Amino acid sequence: TLVWSEVSHTMASVRILAFLALLAVAAAFSPSTLVSFTPSGMKSTCVGPTMQLASPQIAKPKVDIGHQLGTTQPDAQGKAKTATPKLAPKKKTQDDETPMYKVILIGDTEYEQAHVVTQITKVIPSVQKEEAVRIYVEAQMTGSSVIIVVTEEHAEHYVQQLKRQQIYAKMEKEKK
Repeated sequence: TLVWSEVSHTMASVRILAFLALLAVAAAFSPSTLVSFTPSGMKSTCVGPTMQLASPQIAKPKVDIGHQLGTTQPDAQGKAKTATPKLAPKKKTQDDETPMYKVILIGDTEYEQAHVVTQITKVIPSVQKEEAVRIYVEAQMTGSSVIIVVTEEHAEHYVQQLKRQQIYAKMEKEKK
């Protein structure tokens, strides 16, 4: 029984320490007073340290809002002069910087018109049948004809797909 009494006493001490630790943590984050219980069960109040949060800073605008556009101001001769806004330089987009490539059909006397027209419309969905006929005729007469202008990856794909169908095409970087 002596051992059981020591275990019971140790467990009670652990509970009290855990309770006190919980109160200390709660007091550290409490903005007001905390109510705690004394071992006799009576209520008492304890004041713990309070934590103050930093007040938010007001953001400043990144643009100058003091100037109004479109207002009239008299010039030296007394005539009304309209203020003109200053235009910022045009920002370059990714489309502006992406190099474009021409897919060019190479004319060949071995071609059959129906086969070439059908394969061009299958491989390049944005080309209509009438345009494919025009491209075929132009390639036969002049030796080459631009089918479409696209990004490098698309141009490579189209040239490879046409080559699989025995239709010879090449790609060239478009000059700006």
